[in-house]
Amino acid sequence: MAITVVISEKPYINDTAWNAIRLAQTALVSGHQVNLFLLGDAVYISRKDQRPSENRPNLESLIKELIKDGADIRVCTTCVNSRPYEPGDEYSTCFVGGVEGEKLGIQHLINGVSMGTMADLLEWTLNTKTISF
Repeated sequence: MAITVVISEKPYINDTAWNAIRLAQTALVSGHQVNLFLLGDAVYISRKDQRPSENRPNLESLIKELIKDGADIRVCTTCVNSRPYEPGDEYSTCFVGGVEGEKLGIQHLINGVSMGTMADLLEWTLNTKTISF
């Protein structure tokens, strides 16, 4: 069975992204196909150069593990294109800064993460069990 996990929550402000990734990893280990779609500020979950505080799991490492284990991970292209490289708010301290004014792009994302569309998400949700975080 295939599952799709959709995350739309900012990384590192609570345990939502971590729990969603843990569910995806559990499904992979159990032999299921896993799709992960990141929307809104959740696109920062797939950004390179993360440096979370000691009391937070490193989501970059967890995403790399999902990719290695065969998960298909896509980020909303529109969401990526509308965001700056450096996330705002208190969670920006979890990321290595970029050039001021630089836009987020595919080159800033973890290798193996793909750009996706609403058509991709629709296809996944129509053909898999889907859970949203």
